[in-house]
Amino acid sequence: MTRFMPEGEELSSWLESRRLIISQLSAMEASIRELGVRIDKYNDTSRERANELSREAQDGMSDLRLRVAMLELRAKLWGAGLGVLSGAAATGVTQLFMNSFRH
Repeated sequence: MTRFMPEGEELSSWLESRRLIISQLSAMEASIRELGVRIDKYNDTSRERANELSREAQDGMSDLRLRVAMLELRAKLWGAGLGVLSGAAATGVTQLFMNSFRH
């Protein structure tokens, strides 16, 4: 059974459908804009956090380099000190040995 709408009802129905479609498209457009803003904000926050972590890592690396340099200096000083003491001890032993043969 086919029902025919009078022309006025058909136009009214078409206008109502068009209004609903435009309303839905407007709502979708607003949602897309809001989502874009949220994504931009998230990207900015992520970028700032990444920069902060990078700075912290650089600071940590600088501290580590300084500590390694200090340990190297300490090791060299100890090595030099032990070298001087060994040399002095060897010289003292040699002097004692040489003096024992002279007398």
